[in-house]
Amino acid sequence: MNELDDAELEDLYAWIDQIPLSRPKRNIARDFSDGVLIAEVIRHYMPKLVELHNYTPANASKQKMENWYLLNRKVFCKLHFELTDDVIRSICRCEPNIIERVLYMLRVKIDRALWEASKNRSRRNSLSNEKPEVDQEYNSPRRGPNDFTVKRPGPSQGVKGAGAVVTQTDYVPRAVYEEKEQECLAKEETIQILQAQNPPIRAFASFKRHSN
Repeated sequence: MNELDDAELEDLYAWIDQIPLSRPKRNIARDFSDGVLIAEVIRHYMPKLVELHNYTPANASKQKMENWYLLNRKVFCKLHFELTDDVIRSICRCEPNIIERVLYMLRVKIDRALWEASKNRSRRNSLSNEKPEVDQEYNSPRRGPNDFTVKRPGPSQGVKGAGAVVTQTDYVPRAVYEEKEQECLAKEETIQILQAQNPPIRAFASFKRHSN
């Protein structure tokens, strides 16, 4: 992570000041060294992501590091980043200019996560508010690219095969139609085979007259 300039630092401090924390900020490196305030910052923006009771205020390096390792496993991974051991040790030792860069990166990740969540909510709301288009000709929902109308045959029209007749205003999914069409073809083929094996009676009578 690169060093932050004065403008970026001022903006970062202003961002932190907007967040209600459990203890006053006097020295940012020391105040954030145990990871507890970091957990509070994340919980302020994403309450479901952090359980504050898992993070214990500490002065000892061992407990501080445990808090940061827990943040790595439980929280940072969901924001798509992870702190290395060297960075965690530097934070726990209160080394200058380290926690600011971590906070800056964390802010970017939080802003990104909030933006994506807002975009997903907008998409869901848009889908839930959509109404099906109405086909004015038939006053029924407009059919999709895989649906089509099958007309009922009139008195002078015959129906080929054994397929079901559908009213003019019904829409049939293409997959269903094709399945029925295959059934019809199979039945017609069976009929043709049976007719070939058992010639019609009329043809048989004609053969007898010819023999006589």
